[in-house]
Amino acid sequence: MPTTTVPLHSPDFYAGDPYPAYRELRNTTPVVWNDVTNFWALLKYEDVRYVSGHPLSFSSTKGITIPDPSQPEPVQEGNLIFTDPPRHRQLRTLINSGFSRRQVQLLEPKVRQIVKGIVDSVEPSREYEFAEEIAAPLPTRMIAEMLGAPPEDWEQFRAWSDAAVGTADPDIELDSIAALGELYEYFTKLIAARRSGEVSGQDDLLSILAAAEVDGERLSDADLLNFSFLLLVAGNETTRNLIALGTLALIDHPDQFALLRSDPSLLPCAVEEMLRYTSPVTHMARRATQDVEIRGQRIRAGDTVVMLYGAANRDEEIFGPTCEEFDITRNPNPHIAFGAGEHACLGAQLARLEARVMFEVLLGTFPTIELTGDVSRLRATMVPGVKRMPVRLGVDT
Repeated sequence: MPTTTVPLHSPDFYAGDPYPAYRELRNTTPVVWNDVTNFWALLKYEDVRYVSGHPLSFSSTKGITIPDPSQPEPVQEGNLIFTDPPRHRQLRTLINSGFSRRQVQLLEPKVRQIVKGIVDSVEPSREYEFAEEIAAPLPTRMIAEMLGAPPEDWEQFRAWSDAAVGTADPDIELDSIAALGELYEYFTKLIAARRSGEVSGQDDLLSILAAAEVDGERLSDADLLNFSFLLLVAGNETTRNLIALGTLALIDHPDQFALLRSDPSLLPCAVEEMLRYTSPVTHMARRATQDVEIRGQRIRAGDTVVMLYGAANRDEEIFGPTCEEFDITRNPNPHIAFGAGEHACLGAQLARLEARVMFEVLLGTFPTIELTGDVSRLRATMVPGVKRMPVRLGVDT
């Protein structure tokens, strides 16, 4: 079995620049075994799509992240992301109504209101921590409102979310295990208030799901608890980092920044390229339920298989000779930044809307954005988001 010395198991690898190593492995050993924490890594686009499209052969029930014995096991009972068909399909069908294209379109006025408030508070030429002060408030507030959390809790939501994904990062102030416990306790109280009738007549997503039924049965508290956790972390961290990393890509590619400024109609296409080029979520993992062969490598039942989205999204066979370039006119752009198959990201349309509106308003107000210091990434394997990104925003004079 082919192995590699590339530390695909290490948070430090993803907090740096993994793309040169991705390219080398994709061209030499695209199905490779990591013998440190024991998993297969897939780096080719078609292989990632294949595994994503066969949930009965590649199960989510035993975990969806790179194995790390040093980290706490996530709560899996009732968690949508840890379920396989047919239960997954039942839960997802119920939840989909809150994230349909039509429903997301109805959220645009609220998104614009939040974005306007963020951008209006920015002072030209003052230094800002972009990820924390500009990119983060929008998704945090949107998810908190969707879950029916009161405004005074929104900042705490963000701290809990950071701790949940940054379990390996020493700079995260909250202890990750304690933070997860606090978050689950908070959601338990929100759910109990809706079950008891203490909070009623609300149209937030949590209230709707608390009253919903699947095959004549109400969703369990575990279902609601884990859905709330998933929505907060996935909806907050991925969109926050899409906005931050997308902005960084524009700064690093001034020709593309100038092109977008001159032709704002390219914004939807630019957001898709930001997703492809930055791949805010690095991977998802599955457990093989039977022996399978991929590119001549025997994957045995019980083996963990890790789909590396960042590598797949720069596959030369799909994206051609410009696969390593940032091109906001790229079309078609069949990236899999949101995954694929039954477990494709539930909130993809909401993330696209939030990013599009943020860039539309931000770049329309501040045509120049410049870095004023070094950028650092969160030490995490799955969502190594932007931790520090000092910027100064300016206006034309």
